[in-house]
Amino acid sequence: MQSNDERGRGRATMMSTAVMAAVVLVTGLAIGAGATWLALSRDDDGTAASDGCAEFRSVDVAVAPEMYGVVVAALADVTPDCVQVDPASRPGIAVAQGVSMGGDLPDIWIPEAHVLTTEAYLGRAARPKLLVGSLARTPVLLVGGGRARQWPSWGDAEASGLVSTPDPESSLAGALALTAPGVEARAIGRSRAEARQMLVPFAQAEGARRVDGQDAAVRPAMFPRRSPRLVVTTEQDFRSVEGRGDLRDLTPDVGSPVLDFPLTLSREAPEGSRALARALGAYLAGEEGKALIAAEGLRNPEESRGSLPAPSAKAIGEAVLSWRSLSVPSAMLAVVDASGSMDFDAGTGSRMDLLADAARIGLGFLPDHARVGLWVFSIDKGGPGQDWRELEPIRRLDDLRFGRTQRYALRERAAELPGLTDGGTGLYDTALAAYREALRNYRPHYSNAVVLMTDGQNEDPGSISLEALLQRLEELKDPDRPVRVVGIAISGDADLDALRRMARVTGGEAYLAAEPEDILGVFAQAVLSR
Repeated sequence: MQSNDERGRGRATMMSTAVMAAVVLVTGLAIGAGATWLALSRDDDGTAASDGCAEFRSVDVAVAPEMYGVVVAALADVTPDCVQVDPASRPGIAVAQGVSMGGDLPDIWIPEAHVLTTEAYLGRAARPKLLVGSLARTPVLLVGGGRARQWPSWGDAEASGLVSTPDPESSLAGALALTAPGVEARAIGRSRAEARQMLVPFAQAEGARRVDGQDAAVRPAMFPRRSPRLVVTTEQDFRSVEGRGDLRDLTPDVGSPVLDFPLTLSREAPEGSRALARALGAYLAGEEGKALIAAEGLRNPEESRGSLPAPSAKAIGEAVLSWRSLSVPSAMLAVVDASGSMDFDAGTGSRMDLLADAARIGLGFLPDHARVGLWVFSIDKGGPGQDWRELEPIRRLDDLRFGRTQRYALRERAAELPGLTDGGTGLYDTALAAYREALRNYRPHYSNAVVLMTDGQNEDPGSISLEALLQRLEELKDPDRPVRVVGIAISGDADLDALRRMARVTGGEAYLAAEPEDILGVFAQAVLSR
C-alpha cells in the first residue's frame, strides 16, 4: 500500500482553498473523535501532541472500475499524510456477493448504482450509509458500426438476436440491459409480460454464441465494420475507443439505463474513515473533481437527460435468474419409465400419453443448441440383464442425421412412447447407467443433467441396491464435470424419496407431478432447473 508521501508531495502546493479546507475538516473531525491516526494526536492528558502521528491507519476503500481513476486521483489530494489508502477496483456485484456471504462492507464503497446497496443484494447485512447519491454518471448504450441499425426499443433490439452483452451475473451494465425492456414497456405501449418474453430469444442467442466460443469478452469494437451486430457498453467505454470512427451510439430513443456511482459508508466505519469519505465527496463535487470526472469520460451527476427509470433490485434479480436458466443450454439425457404402470389411466389418456405430450411441447421451447438424448426403461427393456434402451443418443437439436434433425427424431420417438410400455420398473441400474452416459457426453458451457422420470419403485430383484447406487454416484461425481440427476415422480406411486436421494448426491432436484395436469409444468421446471 502507498502513503500519500509516495504518491508525491508536489501536488500539495497546488491545492485549491477548497481542498485545503477539506483536509482541515478531516483532521479536525478525527481529533474531535480522539483518533490517533491523523496528522495530530492527543497525549494521555488530553493535550495536543505535535510530534507527528502516533500510528498509521489503513482505510478500506472499494470502487467500481469505471470510477477507479477518478477516485485514485482525488484521494491523492484529500488523504492526510498519515493515512494509508490503497483503493481496490472491484465490481459492485462482486462486493455485494461477498457481503451477502458474510464478508465485511468496505469502510468506503462506491458501487456502480444505488440498487447494489439494498438488502436484496447485501442480504441481511447492515446496509451502508448513503453520503452522496451520485458522484458521476454514465449511460448504458447500444453501439454498432455502419451496417448496424437503431431499433425502436431495447426489447426489439435484444429479441433480434444481434445484441451481445457483458455477463449480467457479474456486470451491472449487462443486468440493466436485461431489465431495459421491462422498464421501457409502459412508455412504448407494451405489456410487462410481452417485455419479459423478449428475454427468451435474447438469452438463447447469447447462450448459443458462448457455447460456440464467442462473446467471451464483450467490448465496443468487437465486431468488424460491416457487421450488423450491436454491443451493450457504457458511454465511458464507447468514448475510449480509438481508430473506429464508424462506431455509433444506436441506443433506442426511449432512453438509456444509467450507472450513477453513489458514495456510501459502512455504518461500522471509524470516524476517521467517515471524515475521509466526506472530504472525498466534497472534493468530487467541486471544480477540480468535476474536471477529473470529465477527463475519465464520465458525466457529472446533474446530466440526467435521456435516462430510463432505475429498475428495482427485485426486477434485476428476476431478470438475471431468467437469463441464467435460458442462456445456459441444457445437455440432457431424458430417461423415461416405460413399465406397464405407465399405461394407467390419467383422465385424458394414460400416464405415458401425457408424458409424451409434455415432451413434444417441451422440445418446442428448447433452442437449437440444446443437447438432448432419450432412453426408456423397464426390466430387461434393452435385452436380458439390461433395463434400459437407447432411443436417441445425446445430440444437438439442430444436428442433422440421415436427412432429419435431432429435434425431429425426438418428436417421432415421443409419439412412439405409448406403444413401448410393458414389464416392471428397473430404476436403479438404469439410473447408474444413465449417469455414466451423461458423464461420457459431458459438455462445458452446458447444464448437464440426467432427467429421470418414473411412476414407480425399483422392482428389479437383481439390480444394484439403493445404498450401493448412491455410493457409486458419489464416487463418479466430478466437480470439474458436474452432472446432476433431476428426478420427476409421476403420481404418488413413484418413489420420490429415492429420486430425492439420487438428486441430492449429484446436486440436482426432485419434483412431484401429483396430478396428471401437473406433468407439463413439472417437466418444464425440471428442464430449466440449474
